[in-house]
Amino acid sequence: MADIRDTVETDRGVLKKMQAFLPGYKKYRNCEDLRAADNLLRQELAKKMDVVVDKIQTAREEIARGMDFDALNRIGEIVNKSQTMAEKIRHAQQGYAPWISGDVRIEEPELNKLYEYDLSLFDEVTKMQNQADELVAAARGSGESMPKINSIKDSMVEFERVFDARISKVTAVAQE
Repeated sequence: MADIRDTVETDRGVLKKMQAFLPGYKKYRNCEDLRAADNLLRQELAKKMDVVVDKIQTAREEIARGMDFDALNRIGEIVNKSQTMAEKIRHAQQGYAPWISGDVRIEEPELNKLYEYDLSLFDEVTKMQNQADELVAAARGSGESMPKINSIKDSMVEFERVFDARISKVTAVAQE
């Protein structure tokens, strides 16, 4: 995946390019661009999570056709959790810092770490996509769905834990 930070910087308009040269405003402009890049990155991450949601819903339909009611109850939890995670990713904190003042400021180094942290989450979502594929295959075949459901649920719980810690991990660096 291309580094979105570079794309955001090269796509600056004339006004933003002028702002980047003004003393005292350059740092603010760079931070705002890093926030924009991280937001774009999270939107892509949310799209990947939407694919997971779609696959899990497909598996739920297959399980319903097979009338495996135990698995059907369990997969309903997974559908809800995956939809919640997609929205949580989409609307996550960006590490805002006021331009003039603020007790806790999240500056360029922390914003870069936040971007890298969010980028590292792509591997976890890809893992969940693969698990969702396995779940769909098990639901369509005569395979046992429950172990696949438990596996993807464990992955989602861990992903949510790691995702929820993203701001505190980055701001802990700022407070050292």
